[in-house]
Amino acid sequence: MTLSDTIRDIRLSKGLSQKQVSNGFLSQGNYSKFENETIEINASTFIGILNNLNIELEEFLYIKDGYRYSDKERIFRDFFRVPVNSQALLENLVLKCEIYLETNADSLVSLIKKISLFLIESIKSSDIYFNKEQAKDLLEEFSRKEHLYIKDLYLINSIFFLFPIESADLTMEYIDNTLKKYGDFQSINRLEVNLRMNYSLMLIKENLEENALQQINRTLPLVKKYKLSVQMGILYIRMGICHNNLKMSEETNYIEKGLAILAVLEENDILANMNKEINKYLQVE
Repeated sequence: MTLSDTIRDIRLSKGLSQKQVSNGFLSQGNYSKFENETIEINASTFIGILNNLNIELEEFLYIKDGYRYSDKERIFRDFFRVPVNSQALLENLVLKCEIYLETNADSLVSLIKKISLFLIESIKSSDIYFNKEQAKDLLEEFSRKEHLYIKDLYLINSIFFLFPIESADLTMEYIDNTLKKYGDFQSINRLEVNLRMNYSLMLIKENLEENALQQINRTLPLVKKYKLSVQMGILYIRMGICHNNLKMSEETNYIEKGLAILAVLEENDILANMNKEINKYLQVE
């Protein structure tokens, strides 16, 4: 459907008149011409009409495309559903990117293709960290930008674990500046939780428990605020690992507390992974 067709259908389904929808942005006569596709409107007027319809731009585009995501958006979302160790699924995603890029010049899809190819090479080498220089090259794709946007942050989060720790430190500083700008926009806080959780594990792996603890302490208030129980369990376990390795005394056994939360939630796969994390990183004298 066209923009005008979609607007008209939404307006009629909501039982609104042309005057109600155009109020404050267009005369009723010009609005009627817009619906009939005899005039075009500017972006600010279009956003104003969406506000009068009480509908978000993302939902509007979803409806316009027949209640489905666009090809580009599906590629973006598929990228986050593909396990980083699945060569077949990653190769299929690369194929989708190539088909899309045949008719569309798009930097986001090009970057997704580049990251997917990197992950495929990592799988073939049996070492996800086999090429730190290429990981730095991926990072430069983002560092060249004057400003990071939401989709940039999602992409960084998906490959954050690939970065050498010195690069990850700089990336997190860059990310912090972006997070401050976005405040409480949409799901930015949940994304921040995931980024800091990934970063905390990277720091633990490098025996930088004090820095990891700082990230955990910054993340726990967000986790509690948004009632993210699984993430809370994971963070408590990592807090316990840090306390143990730093030889800090604990009034609460945070490892046991975190394991108990995951057990109650019946998150058995995550529970198994966290036990592996404990066995690998908890320093026992």
